[in-house]
Amino acid sequence: CACTNQPGDELFVPDRDVLVEASCVLADREPVSVGFVTTSELPSKLGTLCLSSDSLPSTADTTCSDLAECSTSNAPSTPSMEKSAQSMFDDHNTPIGGERAAEEGRYADRAPDVRSALSSNELAAVLALKGELGEAGVEAVHDILVEGEALESCLLRFLKPKSFYVSRAAKSLRAHLTWCASTKPADLAELTPGEICGCTEELLDRYLPTWHQGYDRQGRPVVFSHYGKFRFGPVLEAGVTVEKILQLHIRNSECTARLCGRQSIKLGRDISTALIVMDVEGLDPNSLRHRCAFEWIRGLAKIDQEHYPERLGQVLIINAPSCLHYFYKSISWTLPQKACSLVRIFGSRATWEPVLLELVDASELPPQYGGSGPTLTLMESPSQ
Repeated sequence: CACTNQPGDELFVPDRDVLVEASCVLADREPVSVGFVTTSELPSKLGTLCLSSDSLPSTADTTCSDLAECSTSNAPSTPSMEKSAQSMFDDHNTPIGGERAAEEGRYADRAPDVRSALSSNELAAVLALKGELGEAGVEAVHDILVEGEALESCLLRFLKPKSFYVSRAAKSLRAHLTWCASTKPADLAELTPGEICGCTEELLDRYLPTWHQGYDRQGRPVVFSHYGKFRFGPVLEAGVTVEKILQLHIRNSECTARLCGRQSIKLGRDISTALIVMDVEGLDPNSLRHRCAFEWIRGLAKIDQEHYPERLGQVLIINAPSCLHYFYKSISWTLPQKACSLVRIFGSRATWEPVLLELVDASELPPQYGGSGPTLTLMESPSQ
């Protein structure tokens, strides 16, 4: 991490507590953002430094530790720069909730403080992403948080798929904010499946049932989808388009996010992922060859990757016929590698039931899945 990096380079230094941006103005060079200090150094050294070439050591390989030792008394500063640094300091130390949450008018006061569970690298990346988004951007993210979701948890979900490259995560998050403004997933979550698809609930329960079935042993929501009952023909004939089916998926994803938020409040720790069980018993192989099948699959993958990243805790595909293995292999290249690693495919009941009961207590599961809990149907909105 040297001052000789080119302008616009993304810098990452591991095993540090807090990232501090220092705009280093060198001779004949544009400003570059560098600088890491530990939390113990923050009170005396936190500040956006504008260091002239005279205030730096003469070596061309000036490092971040060299910058930390440079006296700020010799460095010119501006009120806006000091305000930026102080904002980072205040944001790092102000607890989530209380007066800050009341001013923001969101749900942070009920969300658990997840920062103590973050590594130093994760915390540094979160702080850097906040800075990249700016005050208006952070406020916009607050506006889309579900009840019980901490801001840091949301930011991490967009940082992880981008390998913690802050600028890429910020670009993805801005695109997501634009999508939320046009698609309005929070409004979709308030509608019933029938209202979204423009058909009867009975049709969806027969051909595309998805429901929430309690929580697993980690506290994650358990969501079942019986895709083996899905038939494109009758659904399309009823006037339900692929676009509407994808809107239904958005609605169910938003409901699942709300369930995660409520579990976070209840358990006092971050719950941001769900266990998804896909039952494909009775799957018609012809449905996989339907002209709309790949459009539907691509749409699901795009929604999950771009707008609900890091929401999949684990996916169990049960009662899978051999043809599904080949189909999954043909479309798995469209999915992120991490997502593929979370998917497990099982054939017979003897193979999947012990695994499911290991993850979920029997009292949470219906009898047809080896449990003693109630049999549920279409997924309801947590607010309904």
